[in-house]
Amino acid sequence: MEHLRLIKTDYTYADLSTSASPAVEKTMEEGEVPSTLLINFFSKDSITTGVLEDPERSVDLGFCLEKGIAVRRRQNPGGAIFANQGSYMFCLYLRLSEPWVPFKSIREAFPFYLERMAQVLDGLFSVESRYRPVNDIEVNGRKLVATSARLEKGILTLRSLINVTPVDREIMSMAIIARPEKFKDKAQKDAGSRFTCLEEEVGRSIQRREMYEFAEQIMTKVFGPKIEIREGELTSTESQYLRQLQDKFGSDEWFFANSERTRFRNANPAARKVEAFHKAPAGLMGLVLLAYEGRVDDLILLADFHPSPMTVLTQMEDALRAQPLAIEKLMDQVGRVYNAPGVEIPGTDLRDFETLLDKALRLL
Repeated sequence: MEHLRLIKTDYTYADLSTSASPAVEKTMEEGEVPSTLLINFFSKDSITTGVLEDPERSVDLGFCLEKGIAVRRRQNPGGAIFANQGSYMFCLYLRLSEPWVPFKSIREAFPFYLERMAQVLDGLFSVESRYRPVNDIEVNGRKLVATSARLEKGILTLRSLINVTPVDREIMSMAIIARPEKFKDKAQKDAGSRFTCLEEEVGRSIQRREMYEFAEQIMTKVFGPKIEIREGELTSTESQYLRQLQDKFGSDEWFFANSERTRFRNANPAARKVEAFHKAPAGLMGLVLLAYEGRVDDLILLADFHPSPMTVLTQMEDALRAQPLAIEKLMDQVGRVYNAPGVEIPGTDLRDFETLLDKALRLL
């Protein structure tokens, strides 16, 4: 019988996202452990930003310091996420070569996995939830589950943050910088009001055993009744990687690596800077552009969504540097990268990149 290893942990969201979860991914990539389901209970409040974001543009770092909210930049994409004490994350690590895995890409995984999670929510908690593309589950237009994805070296990671306990929406709204473009197609126009939690929806407290049952029913729904779940713990190799990663992700060097203060440290002082944002179906995309003498001097492409491989935006940046500031020339370069074999950016098409570039060029 096929099986998943089950691990139960109590890390903060920041530690889970930046250290514990990557430690499992790295060990899986090395072939040392089987496909795994990790269920984590958050012991304290924290925030992470996506690897393709600039933390100084997505989070009010001064406010977070004042309130004692830990902030980390994780190694997987997606937007800024606030996780409060008492909520949970389900981390599913799958080796896609396994014949029992019913999807083989991020594009396939999001709807397949999240539609079934919503069905289990409805059945177990009597909550009328629905999958909202690309990567959310909502109840009455408010986000209950946010999921990120990573696909590297044949290992697909799906990490679903389940809001279980009430969040202080005022604190979250002040901590996370919400650009108006991000909410143009949503009924709620600030970060805090867009979220709900399971305890509010069911009108009672949720016990740990219920969340464990919830996770196991999802696995049965996704993989079929023959999947066996075997409880275990982190291996010594995973624990070693976890400690190493805590040192790395706690450093300023990593945290600010995609920020202007680092990326534009040696920028041409004569270059003109403009910025633009555009909401694609996948999420918010941004561009900070330095222009000089009719060409792209330097740039940073930002995203709160899930390209695969994650180096796609870096490849686009490399292709766009030194190009003439003409939309046709720029889109030729973007298209060459976007249409390359193995590239997958669910919830976007080339028109989204064209809109973003055009917005920036109009500001020059």
